[in-house]
Amino acid sequence: MKKLLIFALLIMFSRHYCSGQDGLMRYSKGVTPMHKFFQQYADSTIIIEYANVPDGKPSSYQLISKTGSFVNTFNYKPLDTAYYPLYKLKNMFPVILWNMIGVERSNFKNRPADINIFFNLINLKPDTAKKIWNEISMYKPWQIVDDRVFGHGCKNIVDNFLNDGGSPAIIHLITKKEIKTLIFWNPEYYEKLCPGNNSRKVAIKIEEIIDRYFPKIRDDYY
Repeated sequence: MKKLLIFALLIMFSRHYCSGQDGLMRYSKGVTPMHKFFQQYADSTIIIEYANVPDGKPSSYQLISKTGSFVNTFNYKPLDTAYYPLYKLKNMFPVILWNMIGVERSNFKNRPADINIFFNLINLKPDTAKKIWNEISMYKPWQIVDDRVFGHGCKNIVDNFLNDGGSPAIIHLITKKEIKTLIFWNPEYYEKLCPGNNSRKVAIKIEEIIDRYFPKIRDDYY
C-alpha cells in the first residue's frame, strides 16, 4: 500500500512538472527560418527572443552573430508601421476588401521570423559589436542549462509559474552543428527568491548586456 502511494505521488509530480515545462515551451516560437539562415551562413549566433506573453503578439528578437573576425548585430520586429496611416483611409474601401487586406497583413506579420521587411541591421561600431560578443562569451553561454533541466522556480516553494505575472527569458544559441534553445521563467524574480542558479544568472547577464548596447526593442514594440 505504501509503495502504491509513493508511486501515485511520483506520477502526480511528474505530470505537474511536465505540464509546467510544456507550458514554458509554448511561449517560444521555436526554430524559425531566420535561425536556420544564420546556422547556414554564420559561424555562431546568439538570439534573444522576446515572447509577447500578455497578448500573444508574435515574438521580437535581438541578434548578435560572429563569422570569422566579423561581429554583426540585428533585430527582428514584426511591427506593421504602415497600419495606422492606412487605417485613416478605411472609409474609402469596400468592407470586404478592407477586411481581407487586414487579414493578409496580419497573416504576414504572424509568419515565423525570416529575413524579410521586419529584419533589420543594428548599425553599431565594429569595436562595440565585438565588445558585446566578448562580454557575453565571458559567461560561457553554450555551457549553461535551462529550466527544463534544472527545474523552474525554487525547490520546496510551491508556485504557479504560469500565473505569477512574469515572462520567460528565451535564448537561442546557434552553431553549424546545432540550434540550442534555453528558456528561463521570470529569472530575475526567482534569482532574488532563491539565488544560486548559475545558468539562470548567466541568462540574466546576457539580457543585461544586450539591453545595455542594443536599441530598446520591447518599449516600442509593446
